[in-house]
Amino acid sequence: MSEQQKENDYARKSLPFMIGWGLPMIVLVSVNFLEEFLPAAPIILMMAGSYAWMGAGCVINAIRCGRLHCHISGPAMLIGAALILLVGFNIIDLGPIRVMHISYATITLVLFSFVLEWILGGYVKRSSN
Repeated sequence: MSEQQKENDYARKSLPFMIGWGLPMIVLVSVNFLEEFLPAAPIILMMAGSYAWMGAGCVINAIRCGRLHCHISGPAMLIGAALILLVGFNIIDLGPIRVMHISYATITLVLFSFVLEWILGGYVKRSSN
């Protein structure tokens, strides 16, 4: 890992972290309290939007600094967001799998990516071209 990779890591900076991941996490947590007051469609859009925003942030961060967690969690969150939309709006039927199952699976993959980061190291080594 190089110092440049650490310097380019948005997750290590307060403001980019709050914009990229903090606010969407607050939205995801708030969904648990809002589902009694809002119809399903806004809840689904809030969930999918939060995962898509964080996933895009991770993809950008992976490109910027090579963070291992972001290489895994970015695509996982983008796929999770797409599946939440497709299942939530009944575009596809995954049988007993519901929006919350997809959300839990996405969160599990993201947490697993942190475990891999602890085992394998925080950053992907970049080849010098």
